[in-house]
Order: sequence, then structure tokens, then C-alpha cells
Amino acid sequence: MNQVEKPLKFLFINFELPQSKRVQFEKIIRTQTPQSSTHLSQTSLSRNELIIIIEKSSFQSVITACEKYIPDLYGLMISVEDNNSLRLNEQLSFSWSSITGNKSSFYSGFSLRFELIMSLVVYGLAHYNRASEINDCSNDSNFDENAKLMVNHLKIAAGIFNFITSVELPRWMNLPEDRPTECRQGFSLAMYELCLSTALSITARKAVKQSTSPSIISKLHCEAWQKAEMTKQFLKDLENSLYKKLPKSLKQIVSDIIIIEYSKTLMFMALNSKAQGKISDALGYFYQVNFSKIKKPSNTKISTILNSIVNDVTLEQQALSRENEVIYFEKRTDVNSLPEKPSPMPKSIVNMVTYSPPLPSFMSIN
Repeated sequence: MNQVEKPLKFLFINFELPQSKRVQFEKIIRTQTPQSSTHLSQTSLSRNELIIIIEKSSFQSVITACEKYIPDLYGLMISVEDNNSLRLNEQLSFSWSSITGNKSSFYSGFSLRFELIMSLVVYGLAHYNRASEINDCSNDSNFDENAKLMVNHLKIAAGIFNFITSVELPRWMNLPEDRPTECRQGFSLAMYELCLSTALSITARKAVKQSTSPSIISKLHCEAWQKAEMTKQFLKDLENSLYKKLPKSLKQIVSDIIIIEYSKTLMFMALNSKAQGKISDALGYFYQVNFSKIKKPSNTKISTILNSIVNDVTLEQQALSRENEVIYFEKRTDVNSLPEKPSPMPKSIVNMVTYSPPLPSFMSIN
């Protein structure tokens, strides 16, 4: 099974992180004690550091900055929400860009829930992008270790996006119509599925290197394929105007991942049939592989990875056809007569890391 062990790279989308404008909480919110003023100044500092790091630093630095700011933000939310005695010097507002627009175009929001959701989106995307960075520097010698790191980042990101859609978005009362796509439930649901789909694909590759049964590997790819299908569906469930604004690279790569994961499912089903001496069935599974709908991406790196994956599957398909012509002389089983349909594992072995909000840095201001 040497042909299917390479390439050691996976399809990732390179997300542009949303950016924001600076806020000085201590100038907006009136306080009566030095300690409260210190809390607000610290929150401003950690937020503004995050904004600068998003613009100029690595994704790992963004992750660290989010983990510093979010506890301060939770402290601010606890202190401000339902605090009728609080006085403001001016209206508290936040501005964030979106992956669907340019960096100079911002959405404004007056809710701390808006600020929290966008901060969590950045946190989740940074974990996803960090996995993509690790993917770029992976090779045969470091793959096992890098695979663990990538899967962990993706599982953490999945947990963050699940938390957004199941906890924080339902808490946001009076949702404004004009808000970033990232603040729509469909986006977080799609990212949750995409992160787990990619993590499953990496896990399947690791299983190949460990000489795991082709039957099990096919089930891992099947689950990855189904989750990629769910990713596409959740994105398409967005309002038509929002779906059209999504980056073309996102929509195209999701479509390509669906084709790739389905094809790998069929390939490993074919290899499993071959291992059992069922050559006719193996030919039947390979017959369903079809890469004709894959469009050549403009990104050279993604194009190289995609071509390598397609070539791996094609080489296995061609090898079996040649063997059959010379050795087996079997007739291909009709697609409708194949003994098995693609199916995932009964219980997934790749699950999100549940996100638990951090303890607030402070509990009150006055």
C-alpha cells in the first residue's frame, strides 16, 4: 500500500482573520475605584495587543493573545451586563471586518456578545490556520508528530465553533440583521464540520502508515466525506447573498474535499475487496471514482497537493486494472450489485475538544 502513503499534505483553506479597531474601555466606562480602572485598562491592553497580533504575528501568537484577552472579556461582560448603575462617557461599540469583505470594511456592533463571538471566531480560525501551517512543513520523517498536533488544533477549533453555535449565539438577544457572516449559525456549524472532516482525513493517513485494515480506513474517509458534505450544506443554507460573498477558494476547496474523501472511501473499499480476493468487487468500487468535477485551483500549493492526491488514487486504480488484465481476468461487479455501501465507523474516533469558557479575570467594576 505504498502508493497511498503519500503525499503527506492535506487540503486546507487559508483564512484571512477578521480584524478590528482599538477600544479604550477605561475612557468609555466610568469607574469610581482604582481597581476598577485597572481592570478596564488591562482589558483594553489585552484586546489591543490581540488586534496588533492579528495584523502582524503568527497564528500561534494569535492563539496566545486570544487566551489572554477572552478571560478579561468575560470579566467585562459579567461586570457590565445588567449593571444599571454603570455610566458611560460614550456609547460602547466594536468594529470587526469579515472574511467576506475587505480588511478596510468593518461591521459595527454595540453588544458585548458580538465582541465575544468575533473573538471566539478569531480564536477558532487561528487554531485551524495553525494546523494548516503545520501541514505545510510536514514530511515523512515528522508526520506522526505533526499529525497529532494538527488533529489537536482542529479538534480544539471544532469545540470553539460548536460553543459559538450552541451557547453564545443563542444568548445574543435582538440579533442585528447587518452582522458579519461569522456571526451566523451556519458559518460556525460549517467550520465545526470542516475541522472534524480534516482531522478525520489526517487520522486516516496515519492509519495507513500503521498498516491498519483498509476496511477501517475506508470508514474514516467515509466520515470525513460526510462531514465535508455537511460543511457545504451549512454554507449553502446561509442567505443567498451571504453565500455569494463567501471566498471562492472556500467554496471550491470544500467541493474538492468532498470529491477526494469520497474517492478515497471507494479506493480503500476496493483495496479491502482485493485483500479478500474479491477482484470483481474491487473493480466495481474503483469504477465509481470520478475526478472530472475538480477544478484546477489558482493557488500553486493547493494545486500541487490536489494533483498528488488524485494521482495516488489513480495509480492504485490503474494498478488493479493492469493486474486484472494479466492475472485475474475478472469482470467488474455492477455498481448496484456491490455487497457494501460506503459507511462510517459506528462510533466516531475523532471528536471535538469541548470548549469551556475560562474563569473571568475579574467579577465586577464600580
